[in-house]
Amino acid sequence: MEEDSVSIWPRMEPFLLGALQVAPSSKLSLHYLRKMATYVRARDGCFPVLGWPMWRHIACGKLQLPEDLAWLYFETFDLLSGHTAEERLERAECLSQCSSKSELDQQRNKFTVDTLQFLLFLYIQQLNRVSLRTSLIGEEWPSHRTRSPSPSDREAKTSSQNKNWDDQAHLSFVQSHLGEILELLVEPGQLSQSGQALRDCQISLEAVRSLGLLLEGSVSCCRTVQPVHRLLTKGPAQTQAGYSSLSRSFSLHTLLSCLHHSLTLNPFGITACLRSGKKLAWAQQVEGAMKRAKIARNTHTAPPGSKMVLMSQVFKQTLAKTSDKLTGANIKIHRCSDAFIYLLSPLRSVSLDKCRDSLVVLGPVETSVHIHSCHNVRLVCVAGRVAVGASSRCTIYALTPNRPLLLPGNTDITLGPFHTFYPSLEDHMASVGLAVVPNIWDQPLLLGTEGLVNPALNTSSNPDPGCYRLLPPAEFHALVVPFQMEGDTCEVPGGLPAAYQAAVEEKQKRIQNWQKTVMEARLNKEQKRQFQELVEVKFHEWLLETGNRQELDSLIPPTLASPLDSNGSDTLQGAAGGQSHIEAAGEPPPPPLDHRGLPTQHIKMGRIIFYEDKNFQGRRYECDSDCSDFHAYLSRCNSIRVETGAWVVYERPNYMGYQYVLTRGEYPEYQRWTGLNDRLSSCKMIHFTSGTLYKMQLYERADFGGQAFEATEDCPSLLEKFRWREVNSCKVFDGWWVFYEHPNYRGRQYFLEKGEYCKPGDWGASSPTVLSFRRFTE
Repeated sequence: MEEDSVSIWPRMEPFLLGALQVAPSSKLSLHYLRKMATYVRARDGCFPVLGWPMWRHIACGKLQLPEDLAWLYFETFDLLSGHTAEERLERAECLSQCSSKSELDQQRNKFTVDTLQFLLFLYIQQLNRVSLRTSLIGEEWPSHRTRSPSPSDREAKTSSQNKNWDDQAHLSFVQSHLGEILELLVEPGQLSQSGQALRDCQISLEAVRSLGLLLEGSVSCCRTVQPVHRLLTKGPAQTQAGYSSLSRSFSLHTLLSCLHHSLTLNPFGITACLRSGKKLAWAQQVEGAMKRAKIARNTHTAPPGSKMVLMSQVFKQTLAKTSDKLTGANIKIHRCSDAFIYLLSPLRSVSLDKCRDSLVVLGPVETSVHIHSCHNVRLVCVAGRVAVGASSRCTIYALTPNRPLLLPGNTDITLGPFHTFYPSLEDHMASVGLAVVPNIWDQPLLLGTEGLVNPALNTSSNPDPGCYRLLPPAEFHALVVPFQMEGDTCEVPGGLPAAYQAAVEEKQKRIQNWQKTVMEARLNKEQKRQFQELVEVKFHEWLLETGNRQELDSLIPPTLASPLDSNGSDTLQGAAGGQSHIEAAGEPPPPPLDHRGLPTQHIKMGRIIFYEDKNFQGRRYECDSDCSDFHAYLSRCNSIRVETGAWVVYERPNYMGYQYVLTRGEYPEYQRWTGLNDRLSSCKMIHFTSGTLYKMQLYERADFGGQAFEATEDCPSLLEKFRWREVNSCKVFDGWWVFYEHPNYRGRQYFLEKGEYCKPGDWGASSPTVLSFRRFTE
């Protein structure tokens, strides 16, 4: 029987979350780390665990690093440690009670890390080291001979890229530096004076156990992922790795050869996820650029720490999700633009890469959020840490217990306080161990290639101290998450800082004063109408100028869905009456409900296109949902194409003026829809549901007075059937109806849906004349 082979690969999390995305300090080179490895084994209180006081002594006294930078490395490694949520919350409570630096130091002095793993953590900071040769010439020297790329070739090729997500770069790094990694774990007595390992050097099992920070694997016949020391101390791999159960140690050179032979690409990395992960249809594939959107996940197969969801090229739409598939996952949002993304679940980490002109609202992020090469992105998050690099005009609203990290290449970064909530936010925060205090969003740390930035030294390799600002309270506005969910959180956790709360209250006071002024003006009906139209026009212009119109339009749902029910289906209901379905990945949405609360077979989507000129020529405007005013996009409308659904179009904004009911088809000129002119400004889609029973009650007088009769069928002439020329009020109990000004369904049209209409003005008429009506069916 063929022996089972062992596969070993680099773990994703140490490189993704542990390697800071900046070239490391020269004091973290192998030369200094070898000295540190010798020093910690010789000093009491440094091995096998290293406390903050001793690391501060080594970093500040021996390596000449600033204390803030020393703590940055220490706390970053701590984020990788497997602390429970309860432990993190307890630690946060202790830190929040510190009122002075001495008290803070006393709490920090209680923190410890695994010494050998911390050494490995410091070593992998070399992942983002830029070689002099690559920085000067970019690519390798040209050659007329073709050859297969070696690990060093691959490393050089990606040297200028973000390597933290690149599993190819992780593998290349480990393959190229495995010998040095193992030498850091060897007892000092088994090294030569130059720090090289002796020929018969041994490495202890405890040291190899520390290697589990970087490596894991499995046996070919078993999908169970195990730490590297367990794989190499059992079965045939024990001999291949040179392990002796008597001495509980490995032969270094045999172990090195075994690891080189067994190393492979991470089967749960980004390469495998893109190649064979589950593809998701979260993003609506609309016409045009949206067709290139790609979303994939491996959360159905990957072990904890390796779960990921990748989102690429989401364009011009709102994507909102709350799902168990997101919980505990590492999220990468790549090249998204003009998008509004809400991921309202507890997450492990989030990376935004090369995104533009977008809003990203996140659930609590246990470890870190990293923004890289982004432009004009608004990020709203509660996170263990926030880091920003090579980005411009970005605004970060954060609640974080650690100082935000500003890396080289930033311009015009704005930091503001966390300013939103959703009902289950506090429960999600507790599940990942994040508390409302301490919160130091406003104390950024500027990190460059030479360490922390001195404002007096501004070089191209360091962040400009003027690259950021704190958001002025006068510019602050709270954010409302526009979905309904279950939960108890009803305000921003921890509240707003005093200056920002005062600014919000001042804005509310101005609104109240404005409303009072309008009331005291005692405008007549016509003045009120003119004033309302003026305000609406100005508001619409503001929406267009600020880009907020797109955000509002994108919230109109592509489908109607049921509200979040007690069995936990992942649905968010739109704040303004629309509903946006937030389904678990790969699962179908629950059936929609009709206006009686009963499930329907389906609710069809619609699409209507308005054209400025006859015969579908000139500028055009497309709608797939209600639109209260598109007049700013089209000055006139002379032809319409209804591709799907049924619609009511209106002459004036806000569903006012002449009405026209349209079904699927082409209308090459406005006379085809019996239009009185070429002006249209708003439209509504009619959402038909199955099982509708058409029924309404008509009244002779206003407010449901006088003679009445019930209608369940079409009526081509009220004069012939009931001797009526007028209808002054009506109640629609079910279905959709159209009133006509003249017999035989001619003249001005008025669309009615379920509801009560006390007077003709309620259905948009200026007079009570109704001489025919009929049911409007699909």
